[in-house]
Parts: sequence; structure tokens; C-alpha cells
Amino acid sequence: MTDVRGFPAFPAGARRRARFARSWWGNAWITAIEDAALDSDQMRIGRKYAYAGQVGPITVSPGRIAATVYGSDRTPHTTTVHIAQLTDTEWTRLLDWVAAKSGYIAALLDKDMPHDLTAAQIPILPQLTDLEPDCDCEGWELPCRHAAALSYQVAWLLDEDPFVLLLIRGRGEQDLLDELQLRNGPPPSMLRYLVTDAAARAQALLDGREAVELTEWQDTVRWAATYPALAGQLASCTGRDLTHAVRAWNYGGLTGLEVLETTWRPSKTDLAKAATALSGEDIPPLDQSRNHWTGTQAQLRLGKDGRWYPYRRQDGEWLPAGPPETDPATALLAI
Repeated sequence: MTDVRGFPAFPAGARRRARFARSWWGNAWITAIEDAALDSDQMRIGRKYAYAGQVGPITVSPGRIAATVYGSDRTPHTTTVHIAQLTDTEWTRLLDWVAAKSGYIAALLDKDMPHDLTAAQIPILPQLTDLEPDCDCEGWELPCRHAAALSYQVAWLLDEDPFVLLLIRGRGEQDLLDELQLRNGPPPSMLRYLVTDAAARAQALLDGREAVELTEWQDTVRWAATYPALAGQLASCTGRDLTHAVRAWNYGGLTGLEVLETTWRPSKTDLAKAATALSGEDIPPLDQSRNHWTGTQAQLRLGKDGRWYPYRRQDGEWLPAGPPETDPATALLAI
């Protein structure tokens, strides 16, 4: 979901006419905006508008700042400044840099931007080619006085919260903190799950059960099935819906997941055994394709473990419907 933040308007007299911004990054923003401007007169007038409280509530989202700005005659103008977002590669480099520096995350949470963050050589502050002002006024300047006023007041937002600058450049605060947390290890709330899981695996080895090598995806599903409270977080991290996979795992473990996600071609011997098992009067006609036997609303899938996995059609999809059985007729009872 796209991050959007709204901020109330700064009234006239909200800031004294001294140094425009209080923070180094707020003033760096102003310098970047002024360096990119093509008309210093418009910037001067825009600064007066900002001090006079002629900018309405400001909306900030990735790559965009917007507000209604009032002219000298109080005519409202819809004003937007589009700003190029950082690329995924640039974000990766920036986050790696922040994660590697002790105290940077704490500083950001304390609403302070470390001065040497610019040493990461990532263009956090906008350049001339990054800016695209847009206003419904008749001015042709880039930026016009209304866009300039909006840009100046954004410096005051940055004073209070440097995450606003990072949001403008493409990433919201929570997304950034989540990604930084992944780079710095699990949060304390995860430790109890890690300890519990390690203890369970150790006990399995002591009981003589052989450890199964899982892929990253399979282990993710195992975690989501074993610890349902983490399912949402794991789905967010992987960008995949875990619902069906977790259901398949709960019914049949690793083999259940493989039956959900892959097909295989049974041998002639397996097919002959299946034909015999499916010949009972209480089993409806089923069409066979590889290891799937399909009816109108019911389907049986033969696993490589020799068990039958029941599936039910729902909203055009085949979903796991129950635990596997050695007898297909019994498996059908779950559908």
C-alpha cells in the first residue's frame, strides 16, 4: 500500500524570519531547491508566501508533494511538485550503508539525520532533473511562486521529521525500518520463536528423526504453519500469499506442499494400483492426468508417499480439503 502522509497548514508567523530551516537537512533541502530553480524572483516571492501562511495542508507521498497555495489576491491554486524517486539499487545501497553504521537507526528514530549520510553517495536531496513542478496558475516559471512556497514549507516538515524526505524519495518510514531490521537481525519478539524452533529441532534429532533439508520457500511455509502469528509478516517479506501453502503443510507436511505445487507421472505399476483402488462403487468417475484424478468438484492427488490427498474446487481453484489417506474412498469423505 502506498504511504501517504498529511500535514496541517503552517499559519502566518509560524516561523521567525531568521534562518529558514532549523536542521541541516532542512536547509540542505532549500539549497537543493534554490539551486534547481530557474527564476530567483519566483523563489523570493514563494518564500514570502510561505512565511505568510499562504500554503494549505500538505500531502506527501512517494515522489510527490501537493497543497493548495493561495496567491497574493487569495486565489487558490492546486500546486504539486513531482520528485524523482530513488531506484531500487540506490535504496539497497543506502539501506546497506545505514545498517552498517552504528547509531544511524537510533538517530533516525530520534528524528535526527546523520550529517555524513550523504557520504553514501546516494542523491537523497533532489537535483535539477529530479524536479517537476505543476500548478494551475498562469505562471510559466519553473518553479512558479506557488510551487516555490510549497517547497519552502516542506523544509519545515523536514525539520520535524527526516523520514519525510525519505518518503518523498520513495519509501515510507515503516517500510524502511522493516528493511533495516532485516539487515540487523530479528527483533526481540522473534527470539522466543527462534528458541522454540531450535529446541523442537534438537528434540527431533534426539528422538532419532532425520533432519530434512528444506528450501527457503519450504522453510518459510513451515514457519508460517508452525507459528501462525508470524504468517502475515512472512507473507509480507516474501511477497507471496501463504494461505494455500500453509493449509497444504498442515494437512501433509512437506509432501503435502509438494503435492500442491508439483505434478509427477506415476509408473505403470502405480497407475494399476490406483485403478484398482478407484474402482469401488462409492467412488465417482474421475479423469486422470499425471497424478491427479479429477471430478466436477472433487479431486484426488496421489503423492509420492503413496497416499491420496483430497482437493476441493473453490472459486475456480483447487484447494487442499483434508489430510491424506491410504484409501482414496476415505480421502473423498473429506471433500
